[in-house]
Amino acid sequence: MLPNPSFLLLKLPRVVLRRICANWAPIDLLVLSNVSKRTMLRIHSVIPRKRFKLEVSFWMNSRAFVFDGTEEHVIDIPYEQRNRVNWEDENHDSNFLFEDISIRNIIWMFEQMSYVFNTDIHRIAVNANHCSGNVSRILCWLNHRQRSIDDLQIYFNKLEDFADIISLCQTLNIKRTLDIANLSKSQIGNKLNPKFEMNNLWLRADNLEQWITLDNIMDFDCIHIDLKSFTFTSSDMNRYLKAWVNGCNFRMEYLYLGLRPLDHKMLTDGIEVEEVNASIVRSYNSKILGPTEFEGGTDILSKDGRRATFRQIIDNDYLYPELRFPFEMVVWPKDAGFYNHISPIGCQFSSFPLFQCQTLPFDRFSKRSKKTCSNPRNE
Repeated sequence: MLPNPSFLLLKLPRVVLRRICANWAPIDLLVLSNVSKRTMLRIHSVIPRKRFKLEVSFWMNSRAFVFDGTEEHVIDIPYEQRNRVNWEDENHDSNFLFEDISIRNIIWMFEQMSYVFNTDIHRIAVNANHCSGNVSRILCWLNHRQRSIDDLQIYFNKLEDFADIISLCQTLNIKRTLDIANLSKSQIGNKLNPKFEMNNLWLRADNLEQWITLDNIMDFDCIHIDLKSFTFTSSDMNRYLKAWVNGCNFRMEYLYLGLRPLDHKMLTDGIEVEEVNASIVRSYNSKILGPTEFEGGTDILSKDGRRATFRQIIDNDYLYPELRFPFEMVVWPKDAGFYNHISPIGCQFSSFPLFQCQTLPFDRFSKRSKKTCSNPRNE
């Protein structure tokens, strides 16, 4: 009689196997799970649901970032592609394009990792230049595989269907951050009337008003809103400020809009404001923006008692029609120390809890070398 060929590890009691797996790195668990389907099922069953966090990237050098407590493990994802990367070509990044079979293999690998590690995918970064023609496919896959995602980043500088991407993102339940950067000249399209509900919204593209109106922005349920660029007039922004005074964007703590120069008198017409001397500096720490100072500005008070300061910094040496200047608005927390009056010069609020998550730069997914380290962000 032939000896039992079963893998002995599978015969261990569940508690023992769980303790063993707790000491193995993600790559070890992934390799072991490929022994057989039964092994994969067994490993999945002993991995605690909240042990791992999984972040993935659809870039030329596609990777998975697996977080095990404070440790980050980086796993390169192999894929089949006839059009291999010519690393000696100085334009290899701009010339690279995933083939359909590569996208299919990468998705399959991410599905397997999510199952073995018993976790959803928490963050996805997509280089739409490398995934041209497959971005919608990736977003549809994400929408069908899980109920929500923490963070989604999409970057491209070639002509892409920006409106289609925005529409698909609306179908996703994004909890923390949506970050889209379109550095190309966008197509002209119809208004989308999006309704975004998440902590942090970053949309960077030319002429966003093609798809997003001021009324849409008033309806956004976000903490951090960073949008570029628009052609809103002083009258438009006056209407927005009046809407904020009456309760719109209730959760908002920071607003950034790229706008043409505004007329301050028209901007504040019919609104009770308090001008802050430029020598008065108020500062706070933001997990997204870092230590930030707000010099001067104009204070307004909402009907429910929230105090905000807005300003637009205009460089008069560069007043070209195509240029946009930052319009910023900060809604201060009630414990800021000057909620009912202007605070003394130089007041500090180092514990200001403005933003609850950190957006990661796109080059984190494209330039880092493969390694395992205990605290890679301190490298």
